[in-house]
This record gives sequence, structure tokens and C-alpha cells, in this order.
Amino acid sequence: MSADLKESVIYITGATAGIGYATAQLCLEKGASVVITGRNKDRLSEAESNLLKISSSVVAHNIDVSDESQVTKSLKDTYDAFGRIDGLVNNAPSIHTGKIIDLEMSSWRTNFKANLDAVFITTKTVLPWMIKAKTGSIVNIASVVGLKGVSFMSAYGAAKAGLINFSRAAAVEAAPYVRVNSIIPGAVLTPATERAIPNEDLLDATINTIPLKRIAEPMELAKPIAFLLSSDASFITGASLVVDGGKTAD
Repeated sequence: MSADLKESVIYITGATAGIGYATAQLCLEKGASVVITGRNKDRLSEAESNLLKISSSVVAHNIDVSDESQVTKSLKDTYDAFGRIDGLVNNAPSIHTGKIIDLEMSSWRTNFKANLDAVFITTKTVLPWMIKAKTGSIVNIASVVGLKGVSFMSAYGAAKAGLINFSRAAAVEAAPYVRVNSIIPGAVLTPATERAIPNEDLLDATINTIPLKRIAEPMELAKPIAFLLSSDASFITGASLVVDGGKTAD
């Protein structure tokens, strides 16, 4: 299965590290032009520099996805520069944890701004262009926390659960020309995961809850994302693909 993306224009939010960066890398290797976004200017510049070693067809936009005006301008600039956007990957995460009784409303809302509101904004912006072109694929990165009740992660989980449902609704509205799917990762070796699992004991405890007995590499998520972006997935829309090593099956 080649998942060829030659001559496609792919826009990826939160692509300075982890799943987003691996997806950008793979899309470039498969022939796409890729626009990456990131909030941290230094990390974005480093990611762009490394990706340029793979292909010159990468552009970096320094934006905060929780800022609607920045997002819409970035997308419009991309469309104006390339004349189209073939694929959109909504990956940029925001995780604020805490007990429900202690969680501030500002933290609750921050989870929703990046994980759900931003996806609504990007989708609303690109859909008219994709529908006009009669082609397009949107892949939203959710989380197994959106399927399971997890202590201290009520806000993040609620936002990701909303994202899964939004993806299904968008798939129905965007048909027949545009496909919308969600990827539901389990534990992945990203900077965010490393911060959440700071010691060996907690790492071992996490691994023991996964039937495959390991944590995924970012590229193991990038591959199914690239597949859903490509014409190889031409009859897949409204799907929620769980990539979690069997965690939710146990």
C-alpha cells in the first residue's frame, strides 16, 4: 500500500514534534508539499530546518491554533500560495489536567480551544475550497481518553470525545467529495507523553496496560494518517481508527 501523496498540499497543525512532525516527514517523503504550524517559534524553526533536509517543499507558519484570526490567515495564505489544500491534519494538542473539583474554568476552556474549537475553525475554512475542488481529506487526531473515563483528564477527554463526534458529523456534511476521519491514538512516544510519564515505574505501569506491551513510535501513527490522506482510502469517511496497541480492546 503506497499511500502516494505526490503533488498534494498537506496542512498539519502542531507539527514541531511527535505525531505531527512524523506525519510531515512521511508526507514529504511521499511527494507532498507540506505546511507545518507551531506555537513555539524556535521549535518550529528547528523542525522546518530538519524537514528541509528531506524536501524543499515545506513551509512553516508560526501560529497559535487557539487564535481564530491566526488560523484563518495561515490557511488563506496557504491556499493563495498553492491554489489548493488537499489534506488537513488537525493534530495540535493542549492538555490541562486536574481533578474536576479543582479544575478552573480557564483550564477547561483551554482544552476545548485547541482540541476542538481549532478543528471547527480549520474545517469551516478549508471545506469550501475542498468542495469546490471536489476532493480533499481531513484527518483529526483524537485520543483514547475520548473513549475512556480517565481520572484528572475530564476536560481533555471531553474535548477529544467531542472531536470524534464532530469528525463523524463533518464527514456526512462534506460528502460526497471530501472525506473526514479521526485517528484515536493510545500512548505514543512524544514530548507530551514523556512529561506525563516522568519515571520508569510509571512507564512500566503504562506499558502493562497495553496488550502489545510497548508505547507507539510517532511514525506508527503517521503511517495510518498518511493512508487516510491518500487516495488509497478513497472509500473511507466518518471512520474512527483506533491505534492504541489494543488498550481499548482489553
